[in-house]
Amino acid sequence: MCEQFGRTRIHPGGFAQYFRVPATNLQTDTLKIQDNLSFEETTLIEPTACCLKALMKCDIQPGDTVAIIGAGTSGILHTMLSRNLGAGRIIVSDPIEYRLEAAKRLGADLTINPEKESLVRRVEEATDGRRADVVIATAPSTTAISEGINACRKGGTLCLFAPTPPNEYIQISPNKLFFSEIQIVPSYSTSHVETRMALQLIRSGRVKAKELITHRFPLSRTSEAFKTAAKNKECLKVVVTDE
Repeated sequence: MCEQFGRTRIHPGGFAQYFRVPATNLQTDTLKIQDNLSFEETTLIEPTACCLKALMKCDIQPGDTVAIIGAGTSGILHTMLSRNLGAGRIIVSDPIEYRLEAAKRLGADLTINPEKESLVRRVEEATDGRRADVVIATAPSTTAISEGINACRKGGTLCLFAPTPPNEYIQISPNKLFFSEIQIVPSYSTSHVETRMALQLIRSGRVKAKELITHRFPLSRTSEAFKTAAKNKECLKVVVTDE
């Protein structure tokens, strides 16, 4: 949302052995890595910060039921952070069983495979018909967004955490939104405020960054790293390391 962000770039970009950083970025959002943290763990700072910003915008209250659609790296980070923010029950949905097992191991109370059972019905069953206080749609899917609205309680919040293709649309009834008071809150990227908080969460162990890293590739095999992240169903965070 910051104009300065759009005007600055690292050069020549990511996946380079070295790059140049504009002075303003260096002054505002450069963090020192403590000795007890690995470079691999700190690759999770930015995604953790993005998730933290989203959850803070949703104003999670102690005891809230949080439903998370998508159990990739972002979905599981939302799971761990929701627990840190005091969520009472965390429900995670994903069609890949490997990811559901990871979500369960890292904090989910209930996991749902939407290809085998109804997300909305299971959320209703888990909340005595009330539905979720906060729903986080981490999947870039219009279906996920529609399901997310239906899984929200009256007065609840749906967070859009992933962009859908620009030419895809969903139908939303303003009448339903008005009488249910469901809020739709998009959250894109992060700021230097959340990155500092994310570093401390990882450093303290409250975010288990190391457990999210499933694959490592040297810089010379970056293209293979991308293919693994895109196609391997038994994969969470893929890290590219220096040679």
